[in-house]
Amino acid sequence: MQIRLGILGLGTVGSGVLDLLDRHRAFFRDSLGFEFPVTAHCSRSQASLDRFAGQAPFLTRDPLALVSRPDVDVVLELAGGEDAPRAWVEAAFAHGKHVITANKALLAKHGQDLFPLAERTGRFLLFEAAVGGGIPIIRTLQEAFIANDIHGLACIINGTCNYILTEMTQKKLSFQTALKDAQALGYAEADPSFDIEGTDSAHKVALLASLCYGKYVDYGSMSVEGITTLSDVDIAMAEEMGFAIKLLGVVSQDREGRIQANVYPALLEKKHQLATVEGVLNAVFLKTSAVGAILLTGAGAGKLPTASSVVSDLVSLARQLATGNPKVQPMGFFSSRNRADLRPIDELETEFYLRLTAVDKPGVLAKVTAILGEEGISIRALVQKPEHDPERVPVIFLTHSTKNSNVRRALKRIDALDIIQAPTQVLRFYR
Repeated sequence: MQIRLGILGLGTVGSGVLDLLDRHRAFFRDSLGFEFPVTAHCSRSQASLDRFAGQAPFLTRDPLALVSRPDVDVVLELAGGEDAPRAWVEAAFAHGKHVITANKALLAKHGQDLFPLAERTGRFLLFEAAVGGGIPIIRTLQEAFIANDIHGLACIINGTCNYILTEMTQKKLSFQTALKDAQALGYAEADPSFDIEGTDSAHKVALLASLCYGKYVDYGSMSVEGITTLSDVDIAMAEEMGFAIKLLGVVSQDREGRIQANVYPALLEKKHQLATVEGVLNAVFLKTSAVGAILLTGAGAGKLPTASSVVSDLVSLARQLATGNPKVQPMGFFSSRNRADLRPIDELETEFYLRLTAVDKPGVLAKVTAILGEEGISIRALVQKPEHDPERVPVIFLTHSTKNSNVRRALKRIDALDIIQAPTQVLRFYR
C-alpha cells in the first residue's frame, strides 16, 4: 500500500522524519507492506528547499499549494506556529487529506475547532509528537489505558526548565547562569520566556487533561507559573530537606467531575519517581484505576525523538487505511461546546514552602506568624538562613496542608509589610 506524503516544514523535525523514513524504508515495505513516498515539500526557507530538492518532485514555499495537491494523501504539519497552520490544516481536510502534526501550540489554541472538523470530514488528525517528544503518551492514554480511569497525572513536560533546574541542583548554579548554559547548548531559545514562564508546559498539559477526562481544557484558563523566581536558596533548602524542585503540570478530577489542571514548580521527595528525571528528559506520571501508578519517561524534544513519534502516527494511520474501512477516533469532545469545568487553583489543598525576604529586626517572625495563624495556616517548620545583608534575610516557612486561597490571602498581607523586601516565593509540595 502506498501513502503519499506532503511535508510542511523542513527544519529539525522535518529532516528527522525524512531520515527515519529513509532508514526504515525496506522494513516498512517488506515487513509491513507500506510505502511512504514524499511527493511534496514546503518550507519558508529556499535554502531548506534546495537542500532537500532531490527528495520530492514538488517544492513550494506556499503551504496551501502543497495541501491541495492530488498526489498528497497525508500532510505532515511540522512547521510550527499557532494561527497560520490552522488554515493549512483546514484546507487539508477540505481536500480530503489526513494530517499528522507535532504542533502543540496549534492544538492547544485551535484544537477545539480542528478536532471536531476532522471528525465531521472523516479525516485523521494525529498528534503523538505534540506532547512529550518521543514519549508515547497520547496513544497510551487513547488506547493502552482505555480500560482505566485516570485518578491523576503529573508531568515534567519541558526539557528546557528541567535542564535548568537540574544544573542549579547539581552544579549549584544561579538561575541566570543555568539559563545561559542552556542557551549555549541549544536547549533554550534566545527568548526563553515561552519555556521558563510555563506557557509551553501549559499547552501540553491542556491536551493531556482533555484526553484524560474527555473535556475541552482551555490552557488560557489554567493557573500557570514558571521557574523565573526560583533562587539558589530554594534549591539548597530543597536539597537539605531531601526534596527536588521540578516544574510540574498537575491534573486531577474531583468527585463532581471538575478538573484541576495547573503548571507550577513543586517540591517532590527524592524517592518520588519524577524526582529522578533529570536534564532535558520529560516524564509523565499517571495514577490509574487498573494498572496503578506508572511513569513514562524519555526525550521530550529533539530531531529523532520527535520524528519517531511522527512516523509512529504515520504507521498507525497506514494500518487504519489498509483496513479499507478506517475508523476515525472520536475527538469531538475537544470542542468549546464541551468545555471542562475547571477547579480554580485557590481550591487546591497541599503543603506549602514560603520563602520570605525580610529585614533582620525583632518582631518580624511574630508579625508573620500572626498573619499566618489568622488565615488558618498551621506552621510545620521554620528556618532562618544566615545572610551577610541584614536587610534581605531569607526566612522559610513550611506549612501543614492548607488551601491555596489561605496562602494567597496571607501573602497579600505579609508582602505589604514594610519589613518584607521582596515578593514571597511560593512552592507547593507534590506527594
